[in-house]
Amino acid sequence: MSKKVIFSLSLLALLTACQSMTAKPPLTAMAEMKPTTAAAGAQLAPTGMVKFTQLGNGKVLIEASISGLKPNAEHGFHVHAVADCSGDGLKTGAHFNPDNHAHNHPAQTNRHAGALFNLKTNAQGVGVLRQEADTITLTDGKYSIIGQPLITHRDPDDYVSQPLGNAGPRISCGIITKA
Repeated sequence: MSKKVIFSLSLLALLTACQSMTAKPPLTAMAEMKPTTAAAGAQLAPTGMVKFTQLGNGKVLIEASISGLKPNAEHGFHVHAVADCSGDGLKTGAHFNPDNHAHNHPAQTNRHAGALFNLKTNAQGVGVLRQEADTITLTDGKYSIIGQPLITHRDPDDYVSQPLGNAGPRISCGIITKA
């Protein structure tokens, strides 16, 4: 190989290495889930962490692990609209819904932006969820969930009842903050 080819290949390798070192890590956010006063009435103590990662395809990956829930059950799980987790969680208002859609299944196009799939628990009452959502973002703008509350409900969302899915009391809450 000529010196010119070796130099060119070396320069290309160096530039590639520099690009990978300067690539920004993905934007992430967290919500620390804590019991509301409604959890005590339901004889539950749900706590856990939920991580949100902004993906390159415009979606947000949601990864949740919440313990202290009803075993072998489903629990409604939504981003709500008012950042106030005090008391029984009712101050968090309705679901996050910047487009004013009716409540619907998370797989439907027209739905509340904050509609997520039900959190399913195992025999120990630990709920794990991994979902990509295309109606929310961690960047600034109308669909940003930074500063919004995340709610776990006592019962499953039926994905039909208006306006909130008949998911029962709000038993844990966490404010979504940039990591």
